Amino acid sequence: MLKKLILSALILFNLTIFAQAEETWTSTFNNEVNWQTVSALGNYVVQTNSGLFGIDNTSGEVIWSDITFGRLNENSFTELDSSPFAKIETDKGLFILNLFDGTKVFNSFEHGIKNVKQHFVLYQSNSIVVAGKSVSGEDIALSIDIASGKVLWSKEGSFGKLVNLVELNEDELLGITLLKNVKINSKSGDVIWSIDNSSEAKQLSNMGAFGNLLKNVAEAASEGMEIKLDFNMHPSGDYFVIGSEQRNENQSMSSNGNNIVTFTSTYRAYDVTNGEMIWKDPVQVKGQLGLTAWINNNLLVLPQGKQNSKVNLFSMLDGSGLWGKKGNGISIKGGIYDYTPTKNGMLVITTRNEKHFLNYLDTKNGLFTFDKTIKVKGHVGYTLTTELGILYATAEEMNIVNTGTGELLWDKDLKTHYKLVNHNGNHLYTYDYKAGAVISVNLDNGAIDMSGSEPVKFEENESPNTLELREKGILLSSDQNFAMYDYNGALLFQKYYASPREEGWKRALLFAGAVYAGYVSVASAMASGVLQEAGAQQGLNTVEGQTFAQLGSAYNEMGKSAGSAAGLAFNAANKRFKATKEARNYCMVLTKSENGIELLKINKDTGKSESSIPLGKNRKPNYAIDLVEGEVYLKHDSNRVKRFIL
Repeated sequence: MLKKLILSALILFNLTIFAQAEETWTSTFNNEVNWQTVSALGNYVVQTNSGLFGIDNTSGEVIWSDITFGRLNENSFTELDSSPFAKIETDKGLFILNLFDGTKVFNSFEHGIKNVKQHFVLYQSNSIVVAGKSVSGEDIALSIDIASGKVLWSKEGSFGKLVNLVELNEDELLGITLLKNVKINSKSGDVIWSIDNSSEAKQLSNMGAFGNLLKNVAEAASEGMEIKLDFNMHPSGDYFVIGSEQRNENQSMSSNGNNIVTFTSTYRAYDVTNGEMIWKDPVQVKGQLGLTAWINNNLLVLPQGKQNSKVNLFSMLDGSGLWGKKGNGISIKGGIYDYTPTKNGMLVITTRNEKHFLNYLDTKNGLFTFDKTIKVKGHVGYTLTTELGILYATAEEMNIVNTGTGELLWDKDLKTHYKLVNHNGNHLYTYDYKAGAVISVNLDNGAIDMSGSEPVKFEENESPNTLELREKGILLSSDQNFAMYDYNGALLFQKYYASPREEGWKRALLFAGAVYAGYVSVASAMASGVLQEAGAQQGLNTVEGQTFAQLGSAYNEMGKSAGSAAGLAFNAANKRFKATKEARNYCMVLTKSENGIELLKINKDTGKSESSIPLGKNRKPNYAIDLVEGEVYLKHDSNRVKRFIL
């Protein structure tokens, strides 16, 4: 009797661990399935030699099909961020496809565009603007209504070469071209104003026909060049600034005979009502285009680059420098790649010669306050403002810097990685490489008040790459390993699943993870009311609060327009945002067993496998994963797809 009970228990245990996932449907196609994908909004798409197919996730039935794309390479299919559209590039032209119903909302060949350079999805005006070269070789821009696919307007040669397009509101667009700024009516395409964007461009305009010839030469010469611009609209919406970057070569020779390459960034300010330049002369700073911010309605410029740089605050009245000797700015070691604002200034993070530094900028007086710039090891990827100062974590270490004195709280840095840092309330949790376990830092006093009772060592030479705070404890994970500590430091479990080793198996899983991570950040803002909530927190009497609230209202309006593409995107995002709450409780792991490769659904709170999908022994698997809904689409034989729910 005892033996029977033990045997029954073992069978039940194995069924629990290795329970096979539910197969819900099988779809058969006339030709071999070449590739398949799931969009961020959940659209399941299959490509065969017969064309492209949109498949209903729940039934496996074909929603739409298009035989145009029977020879479409997967690399030619690109989902447009934060939209229900995909861009498809073929030898017949560029197409923009609505993934919900398969409608071609744009076909460059039919619309007379020979070479597409730019495309912009504009939600406020519910349109897509495409810019490029016409069949006759002229610059062309046209707008397509998202809902109907009809051309709203088409302009050949009117705008010049569009570099960027910004929605000012639902009726007006701001076009940035190589030589002009253009304000456009988004419904008709009519030009409200068109102004030369530099004194040099004005000189060419004053030269008549010869000047126009030179403009054409300049635009032709820029063909294929990477044009770097920084666009910054003031929160009031009254004016904007455009920064451009110039690469300077052959200025001098280094000791080893190689050219020294330097950069100059130029900023110009414009009045949004008429497009006129506000400053008589542009502002030039040494270094690459960097970060810009607004302080008391003036422009703060933080240049990037590998060399030392200067930070300056420029007056919006005339472009004059307000900081440093003769307004020439204040020097800092390295180029700036990030900053953390505080009440009285900002912690500035710089890099030079692959070394990283911290300093504190007093934005009221235009001064760097640390007696000595702090050198840190590794790229700074995480900061957190606390009562003790600003906590920073790099790719190698963590500490807290007192922004008033520049002193570090701990004599010895904690050895960790910024991806392994998370906080809740007045406690911060991280993985300490030296201890090999998680630790907790009390942010009120800086003390380490919890350390894992025993270290963990991950198999296959993996190191933790994610630290997640769960209700039951602190989860450390990598591709194949999992470990959880409770909040008192006790090790609750450690699990390991052997990897398949073949890289081909991991491709779809890694891609799905990237889509999921990007999706959550977008969908959270779109669908959960975070924008409006942020507006209330900022206060509706502030520019920031009003901006957040308006964005939140705009997204809610999308939801009411169920027939529009924006409405479809919003409703899908809302549904999937709710599904992410469930998806956050598990992850997927590829492992190798005697029967071949298996895809496991791992419970994050136990580390155990709840279900599995046998993927066979094919070294080049063809499958797609939707991590949000927990769905897996597996190619079976050559022309069939099976759907599993984990």
